[in-house]
Amino acid sequence: MEAIEKIVEQLNQQSELERQQLKSAEMTRIDQSYQAELQEIEVDHQKRLEKKLAELKKSYKQSSNRLNVSQKQVILNHKQAILERIFSEAIMEMEKLPLEEQQEFAANALSKLQLSGEVIFSAGEKSAGIFNEPWLDRQNEVLAYQLVSGDSISGQAGFLLDKAGVQYNFLYQSIVREVQSRESYQFAQQLFE
Repeated sequence: MEAIEKIVEQLNQQSELERQQLKSAEMTRIDQSYQAELQEIEVDHQKRLEKKLAELKKSYKQSSNRLNVSQKQVILNHKQAILERIFSEAIMEMEKLPLEEQQEFAANALSKLQLSGEVIFSAGEKSAGIFNEPWLDRQNEVLAYQLVSGDSISGQAGFLLDKAGVQYNFLYQSIVREVQSRESYQFAQQLFE
């Protein structure tokens, strides 16, 4: 009976050894599988993290660019408002010039025109008292052409000439707007640099 007990014991030991080896092999396989899955999860997580970071950087850059454009537009609008105010004030300053200076300006402008015959002279409503009939008579004495009084131009200062449908515009607002269209870029550079 001892021999049977020894065989049973050897079988139990062998069985225990196989069980331990199977357990160790299974634990190693499970651990390797776990490590592989963990590494795969970490790689996937890293990829998603990098993708999200790239999206955030792109979104930040777009927002930053929009903000910069918006700020530049606000600054540009502010500069344009300043320039517009300057040119509007220039018109008002021209309207406020002393009578003699306005008459001298008009006389100089009229003397430079190469016209003949009758020319219709329409004073702006704001300048009607400055460019009156006695002033027109004095101009007609020195000009090579004849000024004929026309209708006043509502809400304007300065004057307008009409020679057979061709108009020569000396309304202060038009003069300043002409200067503005030609020179506003240079004014802006001088003012805002």
